[in-house]
Amino acid sequence: MFEVLFALKGVIRQHREGPLGMERAAYLQRLADLGYQQSTLLRRAAYVLCVARELVKWPAAYRFTPAEVDAMGAEWARDRPRATASDYPKEHFCFHATEFLEFLGRLIPEPPRPADPYGQELDEFIGWQREERGLSESTCRGRRSKLKQFLIYIEDEGIALGDVSPRHIDGFFKFLSQRWSRRSLQCMTSPLRAWFRFAQSRGWVTRGLAEAVESPRIYQEEGLPLGPTWEDAQRLLVDAETDRPKDLRDRAILLLILVYGFRSGEVRRLSLDDIDWEEDRIRFRRGKSYRLQAFPIEPIVGNALARYLREGRPKIDSRVVFLTVRAPFRPLSRAGVYNVVRPRLDQLGWSGKGRGPHGLRHACARKLVDSDLSLKVVGDHLGHSSSKSTRIYTKVDLTSLRRVAFEDLGGLR
Repeated sequence: MFEVLFALKGVIRQHREGPLGMERAAYLQRLADLGYQQSTLLRRAAYVLCVARELVKWPAAYRFTPAEVDAMGAEWARDRPRATASDYPKEHFCFHATEFLEFLGRLIPEPPRPADPYGQELDEFIGWQREERGLSESTCRGRRSKLKQFLIYIEDEGIALGDVSPRHIDGFFKFLSQRWSRRSLQCMTSPLRAWFRFAQSRGWVTRGLAEAVESPRIYQEEGLPLGPTWEDAQRLLVDAETDRPKDLRDRAILLLILVYGFRSGEVRRLSLDDIDWEEDRIRFRRGKSYRLQAFPIEPIVGNALARYLREGRPKIDSRVVFLTVRAPFRPLSRAGVYNVVRPRLDQLGWSGKGRGPHGLRHACARKLVDSDLSLKVVGDHLGHSSSKSTRIYTKVDLTSLRRVAFEDLGGLR
């Protein structure tokens, strides 16, 4: 393996004759089989050589705890080699040491985290919601996530579930309000009421708690469209016009959002089977309504997709279109799509709300509304099931407002 990675005989000899040479070669071969790039393998090779030099100071069969790896990294970082210089020497060493020790089977895993508070009760509630109420898996996952936050809160506050009172519920919402909007707080109220009704029927809580969950007042259509302007969105596309695999992928993603109004989940689920090059059509299932939609492939989108598939996409056996750019290659996560957009908007100096993919979806919608298309056409394009979802984009028509501002209003004061 070292002969494949290195060209200089002295470097090859240094790695081959270094401590744990066979183990390091097997480790690097495994990474290569997973598809890691040459530059990553070279960096790993340099670090695991340093790690091996530290490991030989210990008994051959010694198994390390995470705390001992951390201490080893701190000691090594005091006199780090030039070849592995970095801004965070200890953190980098500990990362590579942990990976290598796991491969060798010489790392003692951290003790399992304590079980979720009231996990059995929560499982029973979610099962009831799924079976009796017929809620979808995605809705059940969302409710579980929200209720876990409440149960962790009362656990941290030392409050038993049977002792919860309206005062504790108010304290929980006050705690959330430090970082949540009123709309987000409202989304917490329905799961919490359902939970307290169910818990009351099982005798886990006192009576009347569901009625004590008050929802913040939300005014009809109080929100404004989020995200950058169409001009700023176009600057994102210009910034991604390079030959780097990451930019080839990101440009295709940005265009799908801006042209078709894709949601993050629709981007992540897009399959190679959804692109019909012969019929010049792209198909996808909307994330909320689950309706199947098909659009003509716009030339700019088709060119970006084709170039990414030819030059930027890893050659692995997966039907998902968009993959990570670093091995092990896998489909993008929700955070992965968010990180396609957020850093680029930060570079443009955009500091408003909607710095993720949904902000670009808003930019797409406003562009359609400004083109004098009907709300029905815009809603169908975005996959809205109700015109109420589309009407928000008519609330800020800057072009018309500017026109009014420059009109002569006569003697009006």
